[in-house]
Amino acid sequence: MLTSKDAQLLLDLIEHGVCVNKPNLDVLRPLGIWHLSNDQQSLIASQLFVKLRQSLPTSQDALAAIVATQAEYQTAWSKIIAAQLKDAGSRQDDDALVEQISLLGSAAGSVLTQLDVASLQATDFADIESLVFGQGAEQNASYPKLLRALATAATMNNDHVGVDELSQINIENTSAAWQAHRLIQMPCAIHSKPGKGNGVYLLTGNVSPIESESDMQNSLAWLLQHPWAYLLAQVAYAQDIWRSEQIAGGLRLEIDPTQAKYFMQPSQIQVIVTTRDDLEVSCGTLAELLLRVLDSLDISLFSELTADQQVTKLDAALAPVIGCMVEAKVWQFVQGSSKDIPHYQINPQFEPVPNTRLGTIGFARPGQHITAAIREQAERWAIELSGRIRRVR
Repeated sequence: MLTSKDAQLLLDLIEHGVCVNKPNLDVLRPLGIWHLSNDQQSLIASQLFVKLRQSLPTSQDALAAIVATQAEYQTAWSKIIAAQLKDAGSRQDDDALVEQISLLGSAAGSVLTQLDVASLQATDFADIESLVFGQGAEQNASYPKLLRALATAATMNNDHVGVDELSQINIENTSAAWQAHRLIQMPCAIHSKPGKGNGVYLLTGNVSPIESESDMQNSLAWLLQHPWAYLLAQVAYAQDIWRSEQIAGGLRLEIDPTQAKYFMQPSQIQVIVTTRDDLEVSCGTLAELLLRVLDSLDISLFSELTADQQVTKLDAALAPVIGCMVEAKVWQFVQGSSKDIPHYQINPQFEPVPNTRLGTIGFARPGQHITAAIREQAERWAIELSGRIRRVR
């Protein structure tokens, strides 16, 4: 049976993406909410786990749903809900009864089997209930959370057979660092020490400005240490390759002319894609493109935010990182003219780096799947939107 210490470990998993592996937690393995570290000592949050958190208001709600998948908790909490339903029935409060049963969803059937033993007495799980509900499950304040916990638990798949293993992130092994099932933290352009789990199994969001002179070796080392900088460098590289082919199509990263003086921290970068049939499509923001690319790589943003909220937050979080890219002379800002909108492109100093021996080994070759994904997603995005434009016309 799960204990309050086990529940605290799960809360660490929810909030930090990593927790210590303990034998008691093995009963939750079929839920598929984690990956194992190669040494079996750590649990790393899975994409399924992140989606669970995103579907619920708080970390405690996610924890309650996980605990509610276990029979002893499910039974005890079902008795409390059954007692509340009986009370609504005795008051002939049909609206409340229908609403509560509706909120239970597919958990309603198992709750209704507890009507004969319904009880509002305190359970034997006060420690865990205090952690997930803030008070005992029998308290009225816990009731909405109980409904949500059991309803969510009933939807969780309980037959995941295998658990993928993830290796620790080694900046010298880019391909392994950007492997499928990874989580990446929201970018954070500040000087700070890594937090719990940062850069060990999750791609860190920390981006510190380059400290040394931005020559080829220093620039590559800086990119490898900062996943978001590495990804943005790949965007500029993909853009440069596309342009060098001198065929139809291309990618531009533009900002509104009124934002030109804020080019080191733009509020938003617009992605403009030219299709192979020479149709120029304003697709959306840089954050939207990057989220599409990450999704195609089977890498998820480690965030409690929903998809729409992620775009807004990511655009804002990327703003100071753009300045770091310019300072490192990986990106270049082009002021533009009356006929040319201000935009970003690969810096001439960095442009030849991917084709050098060191750049091929450390950047171009291990990141070729990322480069390909950027172009593929940009083209696909433009085609999707151009198709809608034509249908409207």
